[in-house]
Amino acid sequence: MTEPTPPAAEPTPTAPGPHASSGPSRPARPQYGEYATPQEVAAARGIPLDRGGEQVDRLATPIPVTPTGKKAGALGSVTRRRQTPAGQAVGTRPSPPAPLVTVLLLVFGIWNTVTAIPTFLDLGNALTQGLAAAGYGSVSFGPVAHVVGIALLVFSCVLLIAAVGLSFQRIRARRRSLWVPLVAGGVWIVGVMIGMIVVVANTPGITSLMQNHS
Repeated sequence: MTEPTPPAAEPTPTAPGPHASSGPSRPARPQYGEYATPQEVAAARGIPLDRGGEQVDRLATPIPVTPTGKKAGALGSVTRRRQTPAGQAVGTRPSPPAPLVTVLLLVFGIWNTVTAIPTFLDLGNALTQGLAAAGYGSVSFGPVAHVVGIALLVFSCVLLIAAVGLSFQRIRARRRSLWVPLVAGGVWIVGVMIGMIVVVANTPGITSLMQNHS
């Protein structure tokens, strides 16, 4: 008669290690796309873990990544564009037009003012000769023409000095200066037209002369 076989001994449970995880078991190495634990990183780098977790905490801290090369330049340029107004480059100013055009306009204004001095000093006689050359006959202008001529001469000189000073100031500051002589020329034309209207309005004979000629 055979003796009964004794039951197999149950496996003795082993105590979990100091670094065992309470969750589900993990593979020996992290899978693709899975972050390694600080303990696994320390084991892979051969860093001892007997210093109160100091090395583990240091490994768990994310290391900032500094872009280099072309990526750093691209990121820096994007940051600078966000911090500056749209349409304006950083560290540069809009390139002004060549100051040569401004200087040429100022030279023309100086020449025009200098050549107009004799006309303004004797405006009545200059207007009389101009009407006679145009075939309107002879008209005598009173003292109002002389006063208006002097006023226009002073006005032209003051406007020219202001335009030259403001233009060179803006040129030295590398700012747009082309508009200064253009505005000065427009103001001068308006001033001369107002002066001529005053002279004609105070010359009674010129109205009848225009009517007879028409």
